[in-house]
Amino acid sequence: MSELLMIEQRPGNGNGDAAHWILEGGRILPGVDDGRRMAEVRSGLVRHAGVRTEAADAAGEEVERILSALHEPAYLDALAGVSEEPVVMPELTPPGLPPDIPVTAGLVAAAREGVRTAITAAERLAGGARFTYALCRPTGHHAGPGWFAGYCYLNTAAAAVQTLCERGVKPVGILDIDLHYPNGTAAIVAPMAEASLYSLHASPVTNVASQTVAPSTEREHVVEFAGSPDAETYLDAVAGSIEALAQSSAALVVSLGYDIVEGDPHGSWRFSPAIFTEIGDLLAASQLPVCVIQEGGYALDTLAECSHAFATGLLDGVSG
Repeated sequence: MSELLMIEQRPGNGNGDAAHWILEGGRILPGVDDGRRMAEVRSGLVRHAGVRTEAADAAGEEVERILSALHEPAYLDALAGVSEEPVVMPELTPPGLPPDIPVTAGLVAAAREGVRTAITAAERLAGGARFTYALCRPTGHHAGPGWFAGYCYLNTAAAAVQTLCERGVKPVGILDIDLHYPNGTAAIVAPMAEASLYSLHASPVTNVASQTVAPSTEREHVVEFAGSPDAETYLDAVAGSIEALAQSSAALVVSLGYDIVEGDPHGSWRFSPAIFTEIGDLLAASQLPVCVIQEGGYALDTLAECSHAFATGLLDGVSG
């Protein structure tokens, strides 16, 4: 049986690392990113006999070095200086957008542990594992070189890409299948000649000032869906993206969001959790090593079903 190595994030500060609130659609909503998400995703993954767990163990010095390669020094200094009181920092928001989340020391600490988890998952992949899964939070793909937004403070997917490239596993293909456009990842990897990004996301793009995406390099490809796409259309786009990336990549980093399912509090699409079985199967068919980075997904009652479906497709697709 094929194996998925799940890397677990080290414990954080409990309630101190839960999201406080988020601005969405002009309204301030209670934050829904906390440890319960990870517990539900974990419970679904470990139901599959092919999933093995290990703790994140990348060295602290490695975490700091990778972060320094991805984020601006002044940005990291600003995050290091926040307290436990939630604070809004308009100067650290994406270009052209208002601040949509506060930051606290607990959230920054959790984000650093998320980066440690992503680095560890990439290290294991570089060491010979076929499939790894960084079970980390808060999400990372909206964190840019010098900004935070959308629950994201530090970019976990970019940390995995940087780690793989440094260890000689390159070029790296990035597939982002979270509901939302990865504006932070796109900005960070744009100068990385050995990284290509394919994103499939909802339109209009609420986390980009223009509300649509103009790829910044020839290595970035976007597919935007107005309304909730049907499963066949969406899976065809996923398959095409994986096929294109497989032609020029030594490994895939997958920013995996479970927020495309019906009922997600930050979502608008209507897929069932079973869509992730198909996605897992498509990734397995690529024959590439795959490092999964946990991004969005906030419907607590379906997260376990989603993650179990993904593991089933990824692992049973290989064995079949």
